[in-house]
Amino acid sequence: MVRRRILSSILPRIQALRSYRSTFVQGTRLEYVSYSTLRNQMEAPPIVVMHDLNLSGESWRHVASNLSQHGLRQVITVDARNHGLSPHISGHSAMHLAADVEALMSHQSLTKIVALGHGMGGRAMMTLALTQPQLVERVILVDITPAPVPSNFYLTRQVFEMMLQVAPTIPRNLSLSEGRMFILPIFQDVVQDVTELQRVVFNLRKMQDASFGWAVNPQAVLSSWSDLMIDYESTLGGLSPYMGEVLLIAGSQSEFVTSSSISVMQRYFPNTVVQILDAGHCVYEDQPEQFVKLVVEFTQVCLVC
Repeated sequence: MVRRRILSSILPRIQALRSYRSTFVQGTRLEYVSYSTLRNQMEAPPIVVMHDLNLSGESWRHVASNLSQHGLRQVITVDARNHGLSPHISGHSAMHLAADVEALMSHQSLTKIVALGHGMGGRAMMTLALTQPQLVERVILVDITPAPVPSNFYLTRQVFEMMLQVAPTIPRNLSLSEGRMFILPIFQDVVQDVTELQRVVFNLRKMQDASFGWAVNPQAVLSSWSDLMIDYESTLGGLSPYMGEVLLIAGSQSEFVTSSSISVMQRYFPNTVVQILDAGHCVYEDQPEQFVKLVVEFTQVCLVC
């Protein structure tokens, strides 16, 4: 009887883990940049950083450099699949993104990492920690939890649908700067925040055949929109909590982290410490010095060295 009870409690978790691992085999090679100094302890697991939607590893350049200079860890920033210089391919769920981090670790011969993710990248790192906890020494999440994102999130589904519709309408004789000016008024009515509007517009690219496209792959993002942005928690059913140390750095001016979303967070990451800075969603940009200080302190001691 006892044996049957034990089996009935662990079988759903085993089945959930198997379903995740079947997806992990399709990880792709990511573009990445490594930051290190002589003070870094190279035997300590590095901090691997994945950015948010519509951004790239470049957005972390200054903070990553400061983290390696002031801390004891090497820092590796990646361009997530369908972003920056990494491949545009099908599949953009948190499982796909986590698989890519695992592929990077294999390529770099890394046995453990400190998994740091912002927004979309945070979802990837949560999935990696929950499905492959042996690969993750610690987790650092930036203004994201497993709970649904706020309804007023600027990168709504409509923005990515517009990206698909707008790019083919830009005259091919325009330069890249002229193309960006062409699309600016189109997106202004949807994206109200000036900084976020600039991020959308500067994702525009001039292709080799003189047509226009995007640094981000809107079709891939849309294909996984529900699992990645809306119903992410439902993809975690049956997985055991990650018992390692977790630091959640939130912005007080953002609606991504609330008391209710922290409660959801603690179900999956019970050893979470929450730090709230006077910032918006991009905490590391609004408060870079305080952000670096928190991360350096959190990663000061190597747990596996």
